[in-house]
Amino acid sequence: MREAAGSSSAVCGVSRPKAHEAGFPRTGGPLFRQAAVSLAGRMAVAGLLAVLLTAGLPGPALAAKDKPGQPAAAAPAKVKPFYEAEAAAVADAVARQELVAVGRQFAEAVTARTMARFSGKTGQRHLELLADPGQAYRDAARADALARLQAASADLSASQYFVYADRNPATQLLLLAYYDADAKRVAFVGADFISSGKLRPREDSFITPVGVFEHLPENWGYRAEGTKNSKGWRGLGARGSRVWDFGYQQAPRQFRQGVYDSQMRLLMHATDPDQGEPRLGGPDSKGCVRVSAAANAFLDNRSILDRHYEQIAATDKERDMWLLRRDRSPVSHPGSYLVVGDSAQGSASNEAATGR
Repeated sequence: MREAAGSSSAVCGVSRPKAHEAGFPRTGGPLFRQAAVSLAGRMAVAGLLAVLLTAGLPGPALAAKDKPGQPAAAAPAKVKPFYEAEAAAVADAVARQELVAVGRQFAEAVTARTMARFSGKTGQRHLELLADPGQAYRDAARADALARLQAASADLSASQYFVYADRNPATQLLLLAYYDADAKRVAFVGADFISSGKLRPREDSFITPVGVFEHLPENWGYRAEGTKNSKGWRGLGARGSRVWDFGYQQAPRQFRQGVYDSQMRLLMHATDPDQGEPRLGGPDSKGCVRVSAAANAFLDNRSILDRHYEQIAATDKERDMWLLRRDRSPVSHPGSYLVVGDSAQGSASNEAATGR
């Protein structure tokens, strides 16, 4: 399925190099490894997470210390990380265990780094939602993702991971998702900021299309060269960063006469580590889905969207699978779908029910 039920699309304003020109060796080890979270970053985030992941604040207990004879308030009960609550709904014990592990690893390697980067800055970039996407938000995103996958006739015969991107300007979230084929249900086990498309007059820019887009070998991905443009930007991220190619799509583009659908190349990729990453969490791309370097490395290392590529690697031993990392650690059920929704517009399931 090359494209599924998407209402729009775009070329990220980047020319696509041939595989052998992608700046990544066809053989050999990776040039980009997932960075460990620094001690300072862990400590900075630990305090914020402690507040967000508890049921209340310790204020009353602290006040009681100054009043002799008054019993100290009970310690607030800790709330489970959202990925544990999501995984608990999966019946298969092995899958459930993996989901908890993947969720914990994503929180430590990706979400914690993003929260450390933005903590203390004005606006806070809706860090509370990033640390713990609430139940109501997850349920709405779950319904939207499932409705879009079903409407697109996606292959849901087997359980699989996928990526859900919310292009809502006020949200701008990537959710690491898992489709449970037995329960026909979606579980979310990770969250990070993205940047979706932002229209800029007189520039080659698009609004990121909503819909379901499949990562197919026909649109062979590549890796970033890491070279800077005239403004000093490494548009696809540091050298060796993964670029997922979802082919040509239709997306809203601004012309002098107004905004009309036009053809673009839809990619998901990292952004400039110095100039682009601090702007994640708000619309900023030319139409593609920008992710953090940490999310890029995680999705790459765990083969989250490499179902077809892993099948080729397993069945065609003669083929040079240079795109896949040699040190990768694939999840048990890699997928291939990028689902783009917009929580500002409501769920696709509601649209289907109302006939819109």
